[in-house]
Amino acid sequence: MATEPRGLRAADTPSSAAAPVQAVWLLAGSAGATAAVQRFLGAFRRRPPVAFLYAQHYDPLRQDQLRHLSSPSPLFHMGLIEERHALLAGEVLIVPPRWRIGIGADAVWAEREQPWTTGGHSPDIDELEVLLAAARLPARGLILFSGMGRDGAGNLDVLDTTGCRLWVQQPASAVCRGMPEAAIASGLVHRSATPELLATALEQLYD
Repeated sequence: MATEPRGLRAADTPSSAAAPVQAVWLLAGSAGATAAVQRFLGAFRRRPPVAFLYAQHYDPLRQDQLRHLSSPSPLFHMGLIEERHALLAGEVLIVPPRWRIGIGADAVWAEREQPWTTGGHSPDIDELEVLLAAARLPARGLILFSGMGRDGAGNLDVLDTTGCRLWVQQPASAVCRGMPEAAIASGLVHRSATPELLATALEQLYD
């Protein structure tokens, strides 16, 4: 079993002096999700006290391109998980398609010797949900955005037992409806809305 690596490196971002996060939210999707997540982040009026993990199906051979993703809002900083990264408010940490990650109480890190193996997707969102459920976090949430297929719907029951909030992009607003619709079919989803309204709802949770 992997252990948490030592040597936490403080992120040089506007959020580096923030108080400990109140929750970690996983933003996940496939085709069409990049634009949806950009809409989501761009709709915030203030930074919520949460850290985001962002999992987007991607070719592992093109992983380096993810370093160039940037946030549409100055409230957030996007960065690829390559070493160990603190869980800080305002951080949007991109899950690498090449390697699995570890999730601790206050940080995430790349498991460089362990590729995603279980579901044929990189990263595998079902597998990532199990990692999120097992992590020692104060609270957790999930938003499934646009994408084809059923990845992300397979372990919603595992997350549900932890009290995780389970939200999806409204299928009618998604480029690809498959992932949101598969999640809704589970009967476990708590909220479905456009990316902008999901941002508003999340903001209101932490008023």
